[in-house]
Amino acid sequence: MKILGFDLGDGESAVTLLDGDSTVEPRVLPLMGRTSMLSAVGYKDGQIVVGEEASVHAGAQSAVVRFKSRFLTDPGAAGDVRAFAQGVMAQLMREQPALMAQVSRTVVGCPAGWGEGRREQYARLMESAGFPNVCVVPEPRAAFLYARHARGLRIDPALMRKSAMVIDIGSSTTDFAYIVDGHQQEHALFGDTNLGGGILDEMILRRSIALSPDREALERVMQASPAWRSYCELEARRLKEKYFLSEEKWETQPITKQLVVCYDETLMLELSLSRQAMEEIIRMPSAALGGRSFVTCLQDALHAAVRVSESCPPQVVILTGGASRMAFFQEACREAFAGSLMVMCPEPECSIARGLAYAGRVDERLKVFRQEVASIARGEKLGAAVGARVHELYAPLASALYEVAKDAAADTVALWRRGGVDTIREMEALLEAHLEQAFAGEAAAARIAPEVRAWTERLMRMLEGELVALCERCGVPPEKMSLERTQMQTGLSGVKVSVLGAMGMDVVSGLLGVVLAVVGASLCGGSGVALVGTGPVGMIAGASAGALLAILGKDSMEKLVKGISFPVILRQMVTDSSVRRGIERQREAIERAIVSALADPRNGFAARLTESLSGTLGAQMETMAKNAEMSICA
Repeated sequence: MKILGFDLGDGESAVTLLDGDSTVEPRVLPLMGRTSMLSAVGYKDGQIVVGEEASVHAGAQSAVVRFKSRFLTDPGAAGDVRAFAQGVMAQLMREQPALMAQVSRTVVGCPAGWGEGRREQYARLMESAGFPNVCVVPEPRAAFLYARHARGLRIDPALMRKSAMVIDIGSSTTDFAYIVDGHQQEHALFGDTNLGGGILDEMILRRSIALSPDREALERVMQASPAWRSYCELEARRLKEKYFLSEEKWETQPITKQLVVCYDETLMLELSLSRQAMEEIIRMPSAALGGRSFVTCLQDALHAAVRVSESCPPQVVILTGGASRMAFFQEACREAFAGSLMVMCPEPECSIARGLAYAGRVDERLKVFRQEVASIARGEKLGAAVGARVHELYAPLASALYEVAKDAAADTVALWRRGGVDTIREMEALLEAHLEQAFAGEAAAARIAPEVRAWTERLMRMLEGELVALCERCGVPPEKMSLERTQMQTGLSGVKVSVLGAMGMDVVSGLLGVVLAVVGASLCGGSGVALVGTGPVGMIAGASAGALLAILGKDSMEKLVKGISFPVILRQMVTDSSVRRGIERQREAIERAIVSALADPRNGFAARLTESLSGTLGAQMETMAKNAEMSICA
């Protein structure tokens, strides 16, 4: 799989190629012998020409520049973008046809301020120009990926993991990406879609025309001929780049360029730059900036970035984009982020294109990662793993539920002993309600939680090997998907609810019946009718019950005794300890009955619990995967 990174800039464009499985950095594909190409398009003899050939001096007609910056506002700009992209693709196919035949994915950059709908439109436009399988990625994200992966920058990975601010200034926009702990923060991609170095090209040209003795004639040519205006702006751009490459050289003398403009007549235009001139230019009001100056807009954009990142100021600030070479821009960034490590990309005109290629590989891996995590979390694999081991929960659940039932029974009998309930039959109805509440309450959940946690950890260890292998294939740090070490607080809370919810009425009714029978046996003797007690009162009650049993029979006797309102003094002979001892003597039978009820396939507990736990654990795995994604996304 080969991935093409296409940085179509407002001033210059570059293309890189990355082998998806290679550790080699993306390499720049030369366009007409250059690592980057002027973003200019025109027609010559009916054919699209791009770059240096799209110039009136080279015989091109309808030559245009800075079309990307007009994409959001000028409907006609889409045609210029498409024509330029077609010209670049044609050039690539002419120079490297075999290589281009292997490209399976194209990643194109866009400013951070473009919305999703505009990105989709841009992707379709690129595909219509001949680029295969296009996706559009914000340029600051590409810059961050380049900074993270580029060997030449040598940025301490620990700094990148803490917090970073990427500032990408191109010909048309200034974009920011704020990253903390490998995650893009809320509103992390932002910027000024009007503030770019191309505005300075226009202002240099405007100032030079204003100083020319042929000012009025030149203004008429600029208005009447977009091709000549584009040519003059490109020459102003070249002068600006030459100036900023060695700014100190022009400290005392200006850098100049003489242009010959041939339209209705031959005119001369001198472009000139010096430190003083540049100071004037960056402070000139610009219509494109709403009447504000370039430096004012830059300071406002930087202050906004400082506010966004004030809770965790960036440890490293990465400057990229062709215009990042401007000394005043670098100084403004240093002042805004004092104390941060400032990093300059060595080839800012190619760094976005390289980052876009990295983004393509990252997103391919991310796609695989998401699909395979989903196949484990939502597929049969997790359900089968839970189903195969759910029986391990029966005994610990029975033990925990027994303790809950014992406490609820003892509390209810104590209420009956104090006279709060009139008859044993009423007490049993109240006990049933108390047991239902107890099984569904926090006490049961708290008792179950340690057992479920231990069981879950064993299950996670079984699945972890497969997830670690997946992480290694997709470039995700294995610790990001460490199921054993993750606390899984959200997941365990869900598991507690799921265990109790999965019981269903069949299971709950069975458990209630078991506990109620045992409590009744504890309050009554082996015959099921004599109250358990000690001393004379208990003996009298037992003798009376025995006489009635002989007359009425067992079933009738039980109904009679349960409906009798015994005196409180007699009830008090049934002590808390005797009730608890009576229930404790039946512990093994109760727990065995609970396990039997849980395991009975007719009750559906195992199936419901498997489904519930699979959903809970699967959702937790996918949450972990989303948190891990930024480890390879950013």
